[in-house]
Amino acid sequence: MSEELKSGALTWPKVAALGVALAISGDFVGWNYGLAVGGWGGMMSAAVAMVILFWCLTQCLAELAAAMPEGGGFDYYARRALGPAAGFVAGMAAAIALAVGAGLAMSFATGYTESMFGLSGWGPKIALLILVVGLQLRGAQEAGWITLLIGGVTLLVLAVLLLYLMPWFQPTNLQTTTSGAGPTAFPGGWSGAASCIPFALFLFLGVEQAAQAATEMKDMARSISKALGVSIAVVAVMGVCVLLLVTGSTGAGQLGDVADPLFAAVMTHGSAHWATTVARFVGTGALIAIIGTFVSLAYAGSRQFYHLGLAGYLPRVFRHTNARQAPDTALLLLAVIAIATAAFKPDDAMVVFIFLISVSHVFVLLTFIHLRRKSPVLARPYRARGGVFLACVAMVLSVAVMMSCYHLQAKALTVAIGALMALWVYYLIAKPGSMEA
Repeated sequence: MSEELKSGALTWPKVAALGVALAISGDFVGWNYGLAVGGWGGMMSAAVAMVILFWCLTQCLAELAAAMPEGGGFDYYARRALGPAAGFVAGMAAAIALAVGAGLAMSFATGYTESMFGLSGWGPKIALLILVVGLQLRGAQEAGWITLLIGGVTLLVLAVLLLYLMPWFQPTNLQTTTSGAGPTAFPGGWSGAASCIPFALFLFLGVEQAAQAATEMKDMARSISKALGVSIAVVAVMGVCVLLLVTGSTGAGQLGDVADPLFAAVMTHGSAHWATTVARFVGTGALIAIIGTFVSLAYAGSRQFYHLGLAGYLPRVFRHTNARQAPDTALLLLAVIAIATAAFKPDDAMVVFIFLISVSHVFVLLTFIHLRRKSPVLARPYRARGGVFLACVAMVLSVAVMMSCYHLQAKALTVAIGALMALWVYYLIAKPGSMEA
């Protein structure tokens, strides 16, 4: 039985593309719900905070990956610094979140297939799942080339969209009319801006998961920081441009509750020349972006489940790889969770996804701080700029994300937290497998 991933299969541009592909579908779906909660001003304020969060987080991850190249999963970093129980919670939170995100990608894809082709329901969802899992079973190198191509096509689609919408940009479209107060960019005040955090996070969420590819990179110690840095820079620029130009050309009040915001933005100007053609182009780009995100989530999530199996947190079967050194049983587990997630409302699943990912972020940041203080002699081929201060900033922002998520979906998150705690209790009682140092 094979239990090893293929080392040296990915160059840094492929890993950077993986990070972009993980996050880029957030420019097409999800972010617009924040306009109904806190308006454009609340969303932009939250987006700036999230850029800071992800810059700090990816810097910390680059240092951890370079210092512990034998790792690769968030559970490994937490276990190394904080002990096996912390590693279990960090790894399970990340793995389940990524699988939930894969199911969310299935649901969001149907929003565009229904708008463009009249196709909805489980047919498109299952077809997409089979396509993505089949691609992942072919191994990291093939999936890396596809991800690189998808990232390039998606960026081209967004660039065309933004250039097309630019002539209709008006600052007044960034305001929301409220009863008794008139037009304002902050209809919910600063509390509304705080409630926008999960939706603003969706513009960037997932880019940090490219660190899961560290064990399969060429020259990882020197290249991981470059890959993560390029990823967050591209995602941040595109996210802010989409938030500014799409909202400013259409109107915050018209985008707050639609399932396909970019398609809707183009069709707002449906009488304009080329509007239908551009709308179809954008809709196709959205599907490509969602597929790219799904591919990347399947990659990162399956690797996280694989690392959990390798560490002994999950049964040994999940460390199995096929003839192409792809973690096949881990991919099957991810597919099962994705199918279950796709049966729920996307807004509930989105908040659960963001909350669980933020839990893993907190453990990674605690790991970074602990190792900086307790293991100063640890070899660090790359050192994060800002050190512990940078990690503390990211920690505060991650906790703010979790609090905002709970405020929005207390019932769904109570269930999710209960399930995570039950898994933790199971680990403490059963302590499955033999833990590897």
